[in-house]
Amino acid sequence: MNRRSIRRDAAAMALAVALAGVLGTGIAGQAQASTHPAGSVAEQGARPGVPLRAAVTGPAELRTYGSSADFPTWFFGGTQLCVKNQGTQYGEARVQTRLGASPEYIPVQAGTTRCINRWWGGVPINVRNNAYSPLSVTAR
Repeated sequence: MNRRSIRRDAAAMALAVALAGVLGTGIAGQAQASTHPAGSVAEQGARPGVPLRAAVTGPAELRTYGSSADFPTWFFGGTQLCVKNQGTQYGEARVQTRLGASPEYIPVQAGTTRCINRWWGGVPINVRNNAYSPLSVTAR
């Protein structure tokens, strides 16, 4: 697979996700909006008649080094990702799209919250605890 075919497939997937959002359906089902794929719609906080992609996700508790969670992103506009350091030492989150783009590192001092707003184009992201301080992560 070359770069051109990967980009074409990514564009096709982004278009499918956008159409699914407009039609009120999810491509990946309930795992698309949940940090816990086995969770029910009620556990995710979704309301009847509201597509799962629109449900606010999180907080995901990343208590140990290497623990991670997946989050959906908005196709139109940015997705706000907030990382809260619940420990007493330096914390860091590693954010990477499921398409394998270069990761972004978010440093968070002890007891503080840091938020970023990025446009990931509807591609789910994975957030991993890259330090030894417990983190709480939300995406909107």
